[in-house]
Amino acid sequence: MKKSLFFCVFLYGIGVMSCSNELEVQEKVKALPTVRELVAYPKSDAGRSRSGQLNWEEWEKVTLSSGNHVNTPWNTTQSTTAIPYDIRMDIKSVDGWELIAHTVNGYGDLGVNYLIFHNKYTGVLKVFYYLEPEQANLQNTAMWKLHFEIPQSCLAFSDVYAELSTRKDIYDIYVGNISNDDSKGYTVGWNCFQTELAYDPNLKGGTLQIIPHSCTTSTIELDGDFESTTEGLILSSTTYNKGDKIVKSVAKYAGDKAEKWVEKAIESEKVFKEIKSLIVKGAGSLVSSGVSTLLGAFTGGFDREKNTVQTVMLQTNGKVTLSGEIETLATGLIPPFTLSLSPDKIGRLGVWSLSDYPCLRLSPYATHYKQDNDEAVQIYQSMGPEFYASDLDDCLNLNPEMLSSVKSYTVKGEIYETSHTVLYDALNEGTSGVHNERKPVSSELLYDEVYRPPFYIYTGVVLKDKNGEELWNWGDKAPFEIYLPNTPEGEQGAVPHLTFMSRYILVVTVEMKVENNGRENTIVSSHTFVPRFRWDYYNSGDWYYNVYPFVPIEN
Repeated sequence: MKKSLFFCVFLYGIGVMSCSNELEVQEKVKALPTVRELVAYPKSDAGRSRSGQLNWEEWEKVTLSSGNHVNTPWNTTQSTTAIPYDIRMDIKSVDGWELIAHTVNGYGDLGVNYLIFHNKYTGVLKVFYYLEPEQANLQNTAMWKLHFEIPQSCLAFSDVYAELSTRKDIYDIYVGNISNDDSKGYTVGWNCFQTELAYDPNLKGGTLQIIPHSCTTSTIELDGDFESTTEGLILSSTTYNKGDKIVKSVAKYAGDKAEKWVEKAIESEKVFKEIKSLIVKGAGSLVSSGVSTLLGAFTGGFDREKNTVQTVMLQTNGKVTLSGEIETLATGLIPPFTLSLSPDKIGRLGVWSLSDYPCLRLSPYATHYKQDNDEAVQIYQSMGPEFYASDLDDCLNLNPEMLSSVKSYTVKGEIYETSHTVLYDALNEGTSGVHNERKPVSSELLYDEVYRPPFYIYTGVVLKDKNGEELWNWGDKAPFEIYLPNTPEGEQGAVPHLTFMSRYILVVTVEMKVENNGRENTIVSSHTFVPRFRWDYYNSGDWYYNVYPFVPIEN
């Protein structure tokens, strides 16, 4: 009897232990996510709570979703990649880089091997992708399509001329691999592309799709005024003409190759002579010399303490033509990837933007220049446009997330005249059309045919007497000064409907002094805008009643 009782008690104990273990396992299963998370967002609340302070710089290896362990692109010992060394090593947090998303180390799906960085000081989005040997080795030119699924202005800096933060209709950009491989194709191992994003103050969320494409071409044609190279080259285009099977891209360079490109440019006899004295050899010369205002677009950071340059991107004097067709990759070769744009997950992208066009102000007064062949027509010249940097204050948007580390900043504008029309009907308020000739601006900025202010605008005027009759044969007796537009009160000027085709551009430069962990960096970002024109009524006084046509001319 005792033995039976002991046996029952023993069985009961085992049953209790068994039930306890089962309940514990069930609780653990409940704690696991029901659906595997594909994307890690380290900046989000969930990302910080799981991983604490993420220090990607110390990662020597990452685990892909396939289970393979691979060296990171910035591993100093060895990394399977054709990415230029300076591009893959430029990911340090002290220089403004943040890992905003990734699909490694327990995240992602088979073949989805992404590391996504954003630089809070320069607005550069840098993406690494690992192509495993089991996937096809695609030798055609790599073209990564970035597709925004909502209206936004993050791509406002993507083309030859910068756009405003109020323009929301540019959804796509095609960006090529940054690679030492001349074909710019996808290579086994790490691949990389990057592009600069503008700050959109109204962006609240949405998604960004990264879609791998290829361009069926065997040649990359570089078109410019002096020798260019495919090393460090970034192919970038917001448009693609499928009918012509040609991709015309803005040529940009990054990293060390950007500095070498400028050094080669200033050795050319064609180069604008003024910049020869601006450039000095050594790291930081691009950022600190002021040469950025002579380029169509420029972004760079300079650490004065260590005399190093970070995150340099510039727009060159050339364009790139790919004589092929962009095609979607066969299903399964490289999976696309969708990134959340929620500020709660990745923060705010970009650094700055403009909400309104910079304006060049024209003097309403013109002085007599000469008589035309037609005896009735007099030629008057008006001092060309002036720009007031203070006008930028009201339309400059700065990303508030990076302002806490900004010690000071300045914004300025530099006027240049190109050799081609960029704006038709320049004084027609609100309806002026921008001429999008795909001729890179910087080809006009770097060379000797460019000149600086003062500029002059010439117009032909038929003079009239107090009775409205045309006056002939006045020659040098014509009024020395006339008032061109209508007055602010609405009284008619000498040429109230004056307009012209503008060749003027304005390079806007934002320079910031930032401090991170006790280290000070200088950040410079320049972009070229097509300015609008306004009559400078209020800086010209109110003495227009003393000049023609308000003073009657006695015949």
